[in-house]
Amino acid sequence: MAIKLKLLIDKEKNRVVLAESDEYFVDTLFSFLTIPIGAVVRLSSRNSNLGCMDALHESLENLDSRYLQTEAVKEMLLRPRSAWETQTKDLALNVDTELTRYYICRDSYLTGTHGSNPLISTVKNVQCRCGRAMAAEVLIKKSKPVADGINEGVFVKETMRFMIGDDLWVCPISTETYLSLLDKLGIRDWAALEERSVDVGADEALHLLRRLLVSKTPMTDVFLPKPDALGNAFDSQKLSPEDIATDKKDTGKTMSVKLLISKSINKVLYAEATNDFLDLLFSFLTFPLGSIVKLLGPGSSIGCLDNLRKSVEDLSGGDECIISEECRVMLLDPKLSLHMGCDNQLLPVVEVGPKTIDISKFCRCVFFRSDNGHSKSDCTGLRSLVCHFINPKLRGAATECGGGFVKGTKMKFIITDGLDVKPLSFISLNPILDRFNVPIGDVKKRVVSVGKEEALSLLKASLRSKTVLSDVFCQKKVYQSKIKLERE
Repeated sequence: MAIKLKLLIDKEKNRVVLAESDEYFVDTLFSFLTIPIGAVVRLSSRNSNLGCMDALHESLENLDSRYLQTEAVKEMLLRPRSAWETQTKDLALNVDTELTRYYICRDSYLTGTHGSNPLISTVKNVQCRCGRAMAAEVLIKKSKPVADGINEGVFVKETMRFMIGDDLWVCPISTETYLSLLDKLGIRDWAALEERSVDVGADEALHLLRRLLVSKTPMTDVFLPKPDALGNAFDSQKLSPEDIATDKKDTGKTMSVKLLISKSINKVLYAEATNDFLDLLFSFLTFPLGSIVKLLGPGSSIGCLDNLRKSVEDLSGGDECIISEECRVMLLDPKLSLHMGCDNQLLPVVEVGPKTIDISKFCRCVFFRSDNGHSKSDCTGLRSLVCHFINPKLRGAATECGGGFVKGTKMKFIITDGLDVKPLSFISLNPILDRFNVPIGDVKKRVVSVGKEEALSLLKASLRSKTVLSDVFCQKKVYQSKIKLERE
């Protein structure tokens, strides 16, 4: 489905002054706040230009599954789901149409031997407690048609008209706001403005999602593209100490990471770390975009995310544009989807429920595959069957939360400045060191303590920079206050 959008264009400067739309386009914009970073990378075919996130995603895909807690972990992290996809599937224009699939154990279902605690999984072929693979797919019922054709939208109320700025601030249509914007932009002549109608489909919505994370003018970039607006606005920038400052006090646990640094160029060549640090880095892929602003605070400088989130806050005020308090919380403080939390997490992110589901109410049928074809079992007459979600990260068909992504504490990994991750191998280190043409005598080691503040800086840098470790650990101010030197 395509959404009609009216644009007001500054002809002289070839820029979008503002867009005018109904609730459908605003719903799509606000839904971006619930999408995990890893989903953006996947939807962009690893061409998101989000700092080092594409490289981190690719490293995970190339990492042998035997280094992960279970084989299901890779699937979870490469294709993280929104915790609110049940709501966003009703969007008029949904940028991510790949909904979660649900699986149960065929034998337990058919024989009724599932006991009092039947299991369901969001990852195929996870081992059931009986030892067999959970591979029977539960087909989701279609949403019921809305009575009398009334649709109140997903996040904002229907029949409202909105103004959207080039930098994605959103507000109800207002003459006062409109005139104030023209004055701010220095537009004095009505003849300088041109109205244009455009159709926004899936391609345009995805392009807008990608641009809002790396640009301050995503509307112009998408609808009035220029050759110099196609890349990442932050690619050529080295983040300063002020860019990565978080003003947060460290509390709770920390982890140690060994750095190999070039003294002459003050650059991290690579880091040596164990599973806890990798868990932290890989967990970034699971974070919903809206949670980034909440974690980093106002002024996150991640494209236009600040403006989009601030618009939700403003629309939650007197105009009461947001449908419900649940929607407001969903957008301002989006949670991780179930079982995407990690024990080795230094940042205050939590996962959401429910931990059970009644598949007799939820599914249309169960779809069994076999070598000879497939069959369906109708669930219409099925009595209440409450299934517990299995945690794919844990072995033994466990349902409790927790667990990590990467195995053990003894295995060591190397992480490059650009977040390329590999098992530690000194033979594979030679190309890294040779690439920088660093003499052996120019190399020094440091052990740094990573707590909450450093984790926030790593998150911000990984979204904006191609030299994450150097930006976080090799800034002069950071050295003076944060890094402990261990001579070996």
